Amino acid sequence: MWNRNVTTLWLAQLITAMGDAVYQLALIWLILDLTGSSIITGLVAMSAYLPAMLFGLLGGVFADKYNRLSIMHISNISQFLTVMVIPLTLYYGVADAVLIGILAFIRSCFGTMFPPALNAFVPEVVEREHLTQVNSVIATSSQLAYLIGPAIAGVLLGIMSVSELFLFDAVSFLGASLLLLFVIRKKTQPATETHATFQQLISGIRYIKEHRTIGYLILLTVLNNIFIMGPAIVGMPIFVKTTLNGTASDFAFVEAGMAGGMLIGSWLVYRYAHKINNGKLLLLGLLWDGITYAFFFWIPSVPLAIAMIILHGMGIPTITISRTAIIQRNTPNEYHGRLFSMVHLAVVGMTATSSALVGIFAAYMPVRTVFLVFGLGAVITGLIGLRSKELRTLN
Repeated sequence: MWNRNVTTLWLAQLITAMGDAVYQLALIWLILDLTGSSIITGLVAMSAYLPAMLFGLLGGVFADKYNRLSIMHISNISQFLTVMVIPLTLYYGVADAVLIGILAFIRSCFGTMFPPALNAFVPEVVEREHLTQVNSVIATSSQLAYLIGPAIAGVLLGIMSVSELFLFDAVSFLGASLLLLFVIRKKTQPATETHATFQQLISGIRYIKEHRTIGYLILLTVLNNIFIMGPAIVGMPIFVKTTLNGTASDFAFVEAGMAGGMLIGSWLVYRYAHKINNGKLLLLGLLWDGITYAFFFWIPSVPLAIAMIILHGMGIPTITISRTAIIQRNTPNEYHGRLFSMVHLAVVGMTATSSALVGIFAAYMPVRTVFLVFGLGAVITGLIGLRSKELRTLN
């Protein structure tokens, strides 16, 4: 049952993450083509991640209050229906940056429900001692997808338009929901919260106030993603297109390089994570995150950009896998939905803020300098985290 569940979750994540990889590439490049504005591109990117700031905590409450597997199905089907509208608006010539931004916002509203439900669901079907390994395995699905997805998109862009890539993302959600039907749940299910939604939300916030190390972990996640996510989502396509004079295909292969690095990093975590506790692994990853971004200031070509993004990507799983395992191991399962929604809020919500900031900064300074400034900010975040003995010793 363990092997079947892990395989099923891995495949479902692989399919949707491939769709996400193609969607993100298509969305940003489409807005750049429609407007030619880094500020508008940043604002549209922000709209795609803003729902996590507005509704992310509610997604965690729902994950603790209702059937987590059902929430994943609802999220997938709703995103399928929303994404299907984008190519229709392009086909009929009614699309503009505002409409695309609204659709991206709606898609993300439904997508916000999925991550806390998934991360809270994993401990229901996997034994505690296997959580770090299983999180590493499941993480490779997204990384493999982000390696394959952009590479496929780069090839397909030679024979089809950007608008047709959105269909791939839409269909991926249907395939993932079909796979999730094969997950086997334990006969004894964990207790769920029965209180009112608002009370659950308050109790989740109270939990991180009383357990300050977990709250500190989430705060570091907020700071790190302010500096990291904007350059990744908005800065990189601008960097490839305007600084390196690259094409959409070049950008696709840079994105594939990021995924390749993350895949290597996940394997390293799977293989060697038992030799270092998760707290130290997390903090070392934060430092690596910032250092490798700062080096983009000196990158002169697309091939070197691909090489550097591979190195950058290798550090990301040390953050995401160790952070997930820390929460799963050190907190009660009945709080997992809310806690993972806070992490999702910190990651995706700060992506919205960071994307807007990078779009504005890139309009007034070279994007190389943006990478240097934001990378140094991420390094400082890691150094702040190293000051916490409690976080360093968490496993």
